[in-house]
Amino acid sequence: MWQRLIQFLTETLIRMLAWVFPPVAGPLPKNPKLILIFSTTGIGDALFDTAAIRSLRIAYPQARIAVCAHRKRTSVMRRDTDVDEVVPYGKAPIYAWRLLWRFRRTRPDLVILLRINEEIVPLGYCINRRALFGGTWKSGRYTHLLSHAVSRDEGAHILRHGTVISEAAGGAEGVTRMNYSVSEAERAEVASRYSAWIGKPFVIFQAGGGKTLSWRDWPVDAYIRTITWLRQVSDFGVVITGGWDNEETASLIEKSCPGVINLCSKTSLEETAALLPLASMLVTTDTGVLHLGYALGCPTLAILHYASPGSLVGPTDLSVGHEVVELPQPADPGAPRHGAMKNIPDEEVRQAILRILKRNGIPVLGSS
Repeated sequence: MWQRLIQFLTETLIRMLAWVFPPVAGPLPKNPKLILIFSTTGIGDALFDTAAIRSLRIAYPQARIAVCAHRKRTSVMRRDTDVDEVVPYGKAPIYAWRLLWRFRRTRPDLVILLRINEEIVPLGYCINRRALFGGTWKSGRYTHLLSHAVSRDEGAHILRHGTVISEAAGGAEGVTRMNYSVSEAERAEVASRYSAWIGKPFVIFQAGGGKTLSWRDWPVDAYIRTITWLRQVSDFGVVITGGWDNEETASLIEKSCPGVINLCSKTSLEETAALLPLASMLVTTDTGVLHLGYALGCPTLAILHYASPGSLVGPTDLSVGHEVVELPQPADPGAPRHGAMKNIPDEEVRQAILRILKRNGIPVLGSS
């Protein structure tokens, strides 16, 4: 009850403010000095947003680009070479006040809302109500605050959800590559820590995503069958990665497949990123690590649910030979999502793995 009252009062106050000081669509600046970008949701979303940031960097090479990112996911933006400054953001009111104070004098020439929650829109409005670009599908109750409201193409790839906004703000068209840079120091640290096995060919299996969208996960039995097969037809090492919520799956794989290297919850996102360019390939479902594999050019097999299809989250750069195995859409639209991933045929996954390895000149012992 109390939260609903606060929400009502907040919306009323913001509407009154917008009535007195309406958002006005000013002309695009020819040479913006400062661009503020909001990208405050998940890791995969942040990686997709790096393409939109690249679009702006190409169009405005002299501009300073600041990105406001979720405080727990700033690492993605800190490793985007197109970003000059990263401003952490959280739900506590102190973050909003810090942000408003940070830009009270140096007002950004452009404020661009990429992947956000709708409560970010009033902040952008307060910072620059004349040059606020955002997607109508993300702004919710606060769409009226956008001075430049952008619509998306239905069915477009999720990367396009960001670049359509950046292009409306004058960004370069046609950017489809994500940007994540691994430093030499990070590579050296990972190579030193795992020197016992890192010099040999290995395949990374990501043990799943978060609990919220767990219907996208592959069953543990499918991992075990595939890893057992892979070790029969090759001498690759197998590395399991994941977060704390994937520990049970990783543990079951480790028990059933002796000799696998279980790094679940033992590496940070940055350390996993440093491992990917060294791997022969990555096998994963729709997780942040999937998009990290794309960004770093690691040959990747994406095992996808029909509700998160390749047309939405699949690779946009096919030069390194990524593959997608996708669960077919069921005849019954009301079919439950959970548990459906068990219906992906093992043979489709195995053939996709063999194609990736062959395409990259990595020999295997056989295919049976």
